[in-house]
Amino acid sequence: MNERQRDLFLYQWSRRRAPGGARIARRGAVIGALGGLVFAAILLQGGAHTPGVHAYDFAGQLKSALRLLGLSVPAFALIGWTGARRVFTANESMYRAMVDSGAQVPDRKPVLTLADRGPLLAVAITVAVIAGFIAYLIWAASTGNL
Repeated sequence: MNERQRDLFLYQWSRRRAPGGARIARRGAVIGALGGLVFAAILLQGGAHTPGVHAYDFAGQLKSALRLLGLSVPAFALIGWTGARRVFTANESMYRAMVDSGAQVPDRKPVLTLADRGPLLAVAITVAVIAGFIAYLIWAASTGNL
């Protein structure tokens, strides 16, 4: 990490850390819970039924759906809370180490060169390629070309 990258991290983290670790962890839990709702909705689509629950058994289907929601929402909320807390703790310790070693938080956002943004560009290109493959697989599976 060069000086401009360090200054950018210090500038951005000094603003992102303002809500505090507990609030950021709660935000992660809420986002995770929403992910659990989406996960449950995806599993409940298309008439996928729990084995042993007949299509005409409304109470059985409702119980199955509530069980799925009751398991997926808290599980995903825990994953979101843990992830947010871990990222906050890691970034905060890095920030504290830099400040304790004498680095100053800049008053304005530093300007990065193209060479400074190289790692970011590599990650962005990799994510785009992976997302393209996933989109192709979804398309191929939905059209029967898989």
